[in-house]
Amino acid sequence: MNSRRLAALILPLLLLGCGSQEHQDLRQWMRDEAKGMKGKVAPLPEITPFPVVSYETEMLTPPFAAGKIVTLDVAADKTAPDRARPQQPLEIFPLEDLRVTGVIMAGPVPYALIQTPPPNKPKHVRVGEYMGRNFGKITAITREGVTVVESVKDANGAWVAQEKLLIVPKEGGR
Repeated sequence: MNSRRLAALILPLLLLGCGSQEHQDLRQWMRDEAKGMKGKVAPLPEITPFPVVSYETEMLTPPFAAGKIVTLDVAADKTAPDRARPQQPLEIFPLEDLRVTGVIMAGPVPYALIQTPPPNKPKHVRVGEYMGRNFGKITAITREGVTVVESVKDANGAWVAQEKLLIVPKEGGR
């Protein structure tokens, strides 16, 4: 047991002694080169304080409010939806929650069956009626589906029309 301890102490010393002479010329060159080197850091620029500005809440716009530029065209927008007309039953649902379950051709007047979220029953609609929360007006009913034109505001606050098609599912599909 003592011989093992002695070997464990002597072996690292022997290895250390063998490796100490290696690369001595390289180490000397590094020491010589480092003598002439001096680090130079540029001084930091002087910090100038920002002027203090008082904020009076009654007269200024809140600092984090999304300000909008309202042009005269937007203020006198003729395409704004009619908010005075009575709201129809399908306007309380988002258009994404409404599904066309079928189309009925009753002579020249087509009707569409619209399924609302449960527990409501399907409702029948025709061209000219409204559905969806974005003032969606039904402009066409075909065997393929129902075309709805919604009125939404763009980034500048102007009303723009967006056409969406609610497709009738094929037999056996959803």
